[in-house]
Amino acid sequence: MTGQQPDIQWYIARDGKQHGPLSDVEMRTFVTQGHLKPTDLIWRAGFADWRPAPAVFPFQAPEPPAPAPRPGVTRPTGPSARSAPSASERSFEPDRIRVAQGDRGSPPSRAARLAGVALILVLVAGAGWFFWHKGAADTGPLETVEAPKSEQAQPAAAQPPAPPPVSQAAVEQGAQALDAKFAQTPMWSVVKREFPDWYSAQLKEAATLTAQNQPPVAIYKHLAEALVALRRQHAQEALAASTDKLKVVASAFLDNLKSLSQQGVGACFGFISQGETAPVVIELMQSPVKSASVQAQVAAIFEAIADGRKTPTQHDKAGKPDYEMLVQELSKLGWKENDLKVFSNPQALSHEPPERVCQMVEDWFTAHLAVADKAAQERLLVETLKPVVSG
Repeated sequence: MTGQQPDIQWYIARDGKQHGPLSDVEMRTFVTQGHLKPTDLIWRAGFADWRPAPAVFPFQAPEPPAPAPRPGVTRPTGPSARSAPSASERSFEPDRIRVAQGDRGSPPSRAARLAGVALILVLVAGAGWFFWHKGAADTGPLETVEAPKSEQAQPAAAQPPAPPPVSQAAVEQGAQALDAKFAQTPMWSVVKREFPDWYSAQLKEAATLTAQNQPPVAIYKHLAEALVALRRQHAQEALAASTDKLKVVASAFLDNLKSLSQQGVGACFGFISQGETAPVVIELMQSPVKSASVQAQVAAIFEAIADGRKTPTQHDKAGKPDYEMLVQELSKLGWKENDLKVFSNPQALSHEPPERVCQMVEDWFTAHLAVADKAAQERLLVETLKPVVSG
């Protein structure tokens, strides 16, 4: 008779203190509710040592709700795609998650990459036709799902090693070193100016990862994810910026796409489909020179956020005459009716090669910036920049 296999018991180390054990169900709840921090360490029986949380449970950006058409506007015809399951519907299986310290991850399949780009581009191509609102999940304390005292008293099948100590002096020193490095970049300078408390907290978390001997890619991945979350949280303020600030964002986005295209189609396509958290972008972010265009775009967005916070501007919605002007500019770039159909249909766009997708997105923003009617351009920019600042 085969004995019953014991349940997985998880342990978490945070700030040098050990918590647990947590059952597999409790750990799943803890992760899906967003309580796990990138600086946490994870251990369970079978692990030779503590592992960084991002290596065991890769952090995922929250999924957007399915886009909805504006009243009176018909969606493009074509096969309907199944909407992504909500967080409550997704299964979470820790044992099936890839575990590799310092692993940059294998490239996503073509289907997965094209699905990602289709999600973003349907928002861009449907500017003025669709809207997308994102909510920021609250992060609760570690103790919210910690195992009951009675359960903790029970002996586990195996005990984790003592979590590695994190010297507060090392963290402070590391944070100061990062601050000196980031002070040379316009992106971090504006973020520090507008969100000093957030900036200080992120420096300490990044310095903690450094003290735990995490590879640079893990540190910059944490920073990129935190920066994206902050940008999304203040998307509406960015869209309330003045027209001049919005034009700067659009121009910086276009310049960034062109710069990434020069480095390779994969760089441009990765950014379009995954944004600042794309592996290729995270690698570039480690070099201020190589990531200059990415940082300029992010800086432009946070300058727009600052402007929208101080003096919010009410922008009108784009209408049919505005899009007719945009189509005229696209026709000057060689677009035909079929190109418009492809760009506005994620099913059709998913069959286009990556280089074609990159070129179409570049053309889209080039056409926006070329619209001569300033009022129409303003209305169009507000719509088309929504996925840029909130995606």
